[in-house]
Amino acid sequence: MIIRADSELGALLTLFVFASAFIGIFASAVLLVFRKFRMTRKVLVGTLGSVSLYVIVVLLVSLLSPQTIVNIGDSYCMDIWCIAVEQVTPSRREQDTLYKVDVRIFSDANTVKTSAKGAAVYLLDDRGRRFNLVNDPSVIPFDVPLDPRQSIHTTLTFAVASDAEHLFLPTSYHHAGDEGSVPFWVKLYFGSEANYLHKRTLLRVL
Repeated sequence: MIIRADSELGALLTLFVFASAFIGIFASAVLLVFRKFRMTRKVLVGTLGSVSLYVIVVLLVSLLSPQTIVNIGDSYCMDIWCIAVEQVTPSRREQDTLYKVDVRIFSDANTVKTSAKGAAVYLLDDRGRRFNLVNDPSVIPFDVPLDPRQSIHTTLTFAVASDAEHLFLPTSYHHAGDEGSVPFWVKLYFGSEANYLHKRTLLRVL
């Protein structure tokens, strides 16, 4: 099963709202030039009120939406960049446990390249502890560029505290690089993973 982060319908709805707002502001400016003050105020208030209502609805939906947990074997796509956890191999050591997470990474694009460049990769346990990726030069890099429809298999290695019971691989808006670079209007896509207040999707590892 493939779970997708973004909603094309949500993106179109957002673009429609912002396009309508632009038209409303432009119409207000024209009315103001012709000294139609009362009509200017009505159009401007209506435009700003509609945009504000849309933003509030998006934030409420993001806040109230349940967190998505992707099971081992299922795929998760952030736009055109996709990943699936296929197998997990633990190796106990004296002070911690080494987890080798076999993943399949693939492109859902038809014409452009994609990659996870700039993404922070780590495991998260149910106590909120973060375990960073252990560098392994013998495997294919996690953020290797992918051609359209290309698929690769690689292994992610993590050193995890021995008392960790449930582990997850958090997702992020990889195709946009650093999450801070995501444009604000993308964060207002209705139903998108990138939304403000949206709970980050987690891939189950343990």
